[in-house]
Amino acid sequence: MSWACFSLRFSQLWDLDGTLIDTSSASMITLQQLIVELGGKLELSTLVPIVEQSAAISTGQKATKSSKEHWAQQVLRVTGLEAKLTPAALVKKWEDRMIKKRADIQLMPGAMEVVSHLHNLGIPQAIATMSNSRSVAIKQRAHPEIFDLMDVVVTSDDPDVRNRKPAPDCWLTAAQRLKKKCTRCVVVEDSPEGMRSGFAAGARVVGVPAAWTSPEKIGRGVKVDYMLQRGLLDFPFKQFGLPPLPPQLTKK
Repeated sequence: MSWACFSLRFSQLWDLDGTLIDTSSASMITLQQLIVELGGKLELSTLVPIVEQSAAISTGQKATKSSKEHWAQQVLRVTGLEAKLTPAALVKKWEDRMIKKRADIQLMPGAMEVVSHLHNLGIPQAIATMSNSRSVAIKQRAHPEIFDLMDVVVTSDDPDVRNRKPAPDCWLTAAQRLKKKCTRCVVVEDSPEGMRSGFAAGARVVGVPAAWTSPEKIGRGVKVDYMLQRGLLDFPFKQFGLPPLPPQLTKK
């Protein structure tokens, strides 16, 4: 199916963290700072693969604290901090800090412009995220302007989301609630696991450059229909047969 034909009746499905809201890099930096304060040392180049690998290992598990404790255990082992606190305690300290910071986390560049433009064009939109409902509620209070334009929001603790990304559960649930088929949806994602889950759902997938995920990793065994080179303002409106962003928005 060509992009032009596809564009006639598509719906837009958004990842949240690292795609619409700049939480991914903030999460890693906050965890790194916490490790330093506890007396350890861990470079982001080492930390990010640990968290990513743990996420991949936990695929198929419900989005619970135990899946986070897997990377916490690895971090404590690598930094020699195992005697100071448990994985559960590290996760709790990190979550407490992130809760305090979430109100200050900014939208990704271009997020409001692109979401608003699609909304004005009458395109149904949904968020499907691996953040739980408590976390999403905090982000929604911080950025009601973007959540108000969503028709559906699906969180990791939704009863219909049984498996984490790269399983397709969250996208299938969002599409169903939009009363659309996933084959008529576009998924926008920043992580390799999220991109794989979009394809598993049968959607078209648009990749977003991530602050903490290298282009090489995204490209390794991960297929995308379209990769944004600079960020959301490069959204492929033309391929969908849609009018581009108004000039006044692209100048911001």
